[in-house]
Amino acid sequence: MIKKRCIITFLTMITLFFVIPGTSYGETTPTYRALLIGNSNYWDNNNLQGPTNDLVKMENALSHHYYGSNNTSFSTIKAKRDVTKQEIISSIRETFKDAQEGDISYFYYSGHGAFDYYSNSAYLIGVDGEGLGVHELEMELGTIPGTIVVVLDSCHSGGFINKELHLESSGDTVDEDYINDFNHSIVDIFAQKKSRNYLTSSKYKVITAASKYEYSYDISYLDGWGWGGEFTRAFVTGNGYNGNFTADTNLDFNITLNEIYNYASNHVKNSNVQVWPQADNFIIGSDFGDLSSDGITVWDTFIDTPIDKIWNIKFNLQLDENSWKNKIYVLDTYQNKLPTRLEKSANGQIISIIPSHNYDYSSPYTIVIENGILAASGSQHKKKVLAYFITEKNKLDYEELALNTVLSGYFYSHPYPSVQEAFESFFGYPTWDYFYSTDGSHVVEFNGNAYKNYVYGTVTIQFTVDVENESFSVNYAAFDSDPMSYYEFEGLLDVIYTNYFYPRDMNSIDDIFIDEDDSPVLDEYKDLT
Repeated sequence: MIKKRCIITFLTMITLFFVIPGTSYGETTPTYRALLIGNSNYWDNNNLQGPTNDLVKMENALSHHYYGSNNTSFSTIKAKRDVTKQEIISSIRETFKDAQEGDISYFYYSGHGAFDYYSNSAYLIGVDGEGLGVHELEMELGTIPGTIVVVLDSCHSGGFINKELHLESSGDTVDEDYINDFNHSIVDIFAQKKSRNYLTSSKYKVITAASKYEYSYDISYLDGWGWGGEFTRAFVTGNGYNGNFTADTNLDFNITLNEIYNYASNHVKNSNVQVWPQADNFIIGSDFGDLSSDGITVWDTFIDTPIDKIWNIKFNLQLDENSWKNKIYVLDTYQNKLPTRLEKSANGQIISIIPSHNYDYSSPYTIVIENGILAASGSQHKKKVLAYFITEKNKLDYEELALNTVLSGYFYSHPYPSVQEAFESFFGYPTWDYFYSTDGSHVVEFNGNAYKNYVYGTVTIQFTVDVENESFSVNYAAFDSDPMSYYEFEGLLDVIYTNYFYPRDMNSIDDIFIDEDDSPVLDEYKDLT
């Protein structure tokens, strides 16, 4: 069987806000090397769209890895596209020929995979259609001194560590204890019979996209990611992509094999991620600073921050008594220190930044966390952190102006009475709400009850307000979340304003739903003032 294709769309957004003291390391740091293989274009035209992009994403992630007290990065990252079986073998030999005992060597593969049920052997498929079996791969990797990290994104990849059993796939988050319990059930198999044919000796750290009887999947993501392996996306977003290490559950700037396994298991929904060994604390990724940025970490900008915001900075270790007191502060627009008060929590791990007075509206500020902050244990926070935030606009003024513009406004086609009078005389339980949308628009939302085909439901209408010109347009209207067309909204206005002058016994809107053609859904109603 070859690697299946499955088109699924996800939108994902992840935000973190922590600053953590660093962890001390020994002075001896191994040399790190990586070989990345991405096979997309196969001899029989059974091509894949994801591996080329997977290769770019994995290279990006590894380029943000810095190990030990010297911030040691990978000395070699070789990316190979569309290679044959023999070229995979020769690339392994060339990339790791200088490895020494104590070094760390990464082998990553994204592409077609196969499984031979008769011989119980898994294969990586070269673009020439030839399979590199588990015993052949082990023969090549087994000669490399040091530790070998193997990351496989292909169908049946669990066969390289003989992972046969698997959890049932579901959309639910997998409990970490359940994952570890499952893996313990596999350990007894290895304890009884270890084979050179599997990557299960002490020199290997292995994580795979699927069990040996499962497919893995590429997905077309619509959030800008493009095509890519579901497993690779989970692996890199948790372990270094664009400098983000979201799998770091204990916030020590290190990603262990167990952490990335748990993270990937919770983010891969269409197959069951496998790992060898289980519950292992080998450091598979480490973030100790971008060498080109002089040890400065810059967080994403926080927008629409309340003007009385109290910031809570969480450390993963208890801080000492004094080192933090002059090293955490806020700068205003002109880079002057803002008067603030710092308070340490009872457990000594959270510092609260309390402004002495409110921030200004619509103004940029910078939180500065200097390096050199000490934990009670003596560990030192290594990196300087800058966090930018912009305060909210004067929403109270905008809210009042936006609401008044709509409530006292009118439609050209219905100049009397005001919108508020007409709507509230027709709908049951009318409400008006203001919000500031993500695209920067001022929006007033009306909700009121009416009958449609004897069903009592909610009509929702959103007005987009131009606060400078004190005018509005309607960009959305719906009955019980079913969007109305442009012509249905015109009909709704006719019913509302007719009812004002000639009241009905029941506020029914049946008459407007006669538009059975393909008229457009309302996105802007312009006959307004």
